[in-house]
Amino acid sequence: MKQTILTFVAKVNPERVSDLNALLDRIAADVEGNALIPFPKLKLLHFGSLVLNDDPSYGTDLVFENNFDGPLGPYLDDLYAHASAGLHSIYSCCLDYPAANAADKAAMLAYLRAHVVHPNAYHIGNVGRSVERTHQEDDLRDGIEDFLDDVVSQGNIGSPSSIRQKVQAFVQSQPPFAWAANAQPRQTAIEHFMPRLNLVIAGLIALVLLPLLIPLAIIWVIMLRWIETHEPPPADLEVDDHVRFLVKREDRTHMVQNQMCHITIVKPGVFRRVTLRGLLWVINLIARTSDKGELSGIPSIHFAHWALIDKGRRLLFFSNFDGSWENYLDDFIDKASNGLTGIWSNTVDYPKTRFLILDGSRDGSRFKEWARDKQVYTNVWYSAYKQLTVQTVDNNSSIREGLITSMDDSATRAWLRRF
Repeated sequence: MKQTILTFVAKVNPERVSDLNALLDRIAADVEGNALIPFPKLKLLHFGSLVLNDDPSYGTDLVFENNFDGPLGPYLDDLYAHASAGLHSIYSCCLDYPAANAADKAAMLAYLRAHVVHPNAYHIGNVGRSVERTHQEDDLRDGIEDFLDDVVSQGNIGSPSSIRQKVQAFVQSQPPFAWAANAQPRQTAIEHFMPRLNLVIAGLIALVLLPLLIPLAIIWVIMLRWIETHEPPPADLEVDDHVRFLVKREDRTHMVQNQMCHITIVKPGVFRRVTLRGLLWVINLIARTSDKGELSGIPSIHFAHWALIDKGRRLLFFSNFDGSWENYLDDFIDKASNGLTGIWSNTVDYPKTRFLILDGSRDGSRFKEWARDKQVYTNVWYSAYKQLTVQTVDNNSSIREGLITSMDDSATRAWLRRF
């Protein structure tokens, strides 16, 4: 199952900012039950958010984040079918919106397509699991757990292999679980193989070009170090008021997930922009091989992406993750400091770095101040499975897969421990 990450980024009419803000407040007041964008009816959507960002230099942007199953076309059709009136009300507040009314499907969807921003680099925590399958596998685990509770209460436990046979018989007897025996793998062999082949091809090309790349790399390192030592120090940041505003949407007790949006200014100059684009390309190449629920050792990211906007002058970052903001940033520092510093060291006010990837986020307090300062308030945020972590989704898939694979006693015991 292919999954797609993208945003629609549109400029808001300055005279309609307050109107749009009011519309987004209406949606946020009842994310799952509002009539403007009835998110639960969008069966392909994993996570979505709407962000209204006002910048003195760039004006006001409406950023609509979408993480969904399949290609863009079917998703747009589904979005229009369920939310055409709401989309028309929202985008009527944006510049150059051409649709005269919500019935003008062609104009509305053409506008959305014209404002698509694809990521320069992205990560998917649960590769290949559609929204439908995510819910199915969660229901399957719940059903098996209830069955096992009954088995234990009856005192007829038996050996691990006999317990597994009972589970298999139970699942086969339940019509709602008929899909489980024939579910597709998380990835096809080609989907698993191609990212690794691309990485090998890139490595071989680099090896062939090594005589040329070595002197270019030396020049690049000299230029980088000169720029780093001559850049002005990062500005002092005052984030207390901004933090109080942001926490309105964070760490809500009825959810295990959070969402983050960053919009940062790329440092001026061709060198920084080319460096950033090249690094994002490399990171994206490597991230395509991360299909085990982790990115650089971070096990809590459902969907995340970086995208350059405004002709490369600004960097957009979205992340949908498990746990608290503090724990997430600590994971950044402890497990992925070099890669993240390599990206954001090319943006304004980031903590001082050496050789692109050193220091930076290692200055934990300064990094967290920077992260808060650049974080944008998320007006609307939706999750299709708000009580599931990345690891829970993966565990549910392993339970389903374990129903139909051959296992020895050791593997069977490990499988039963998943419940």
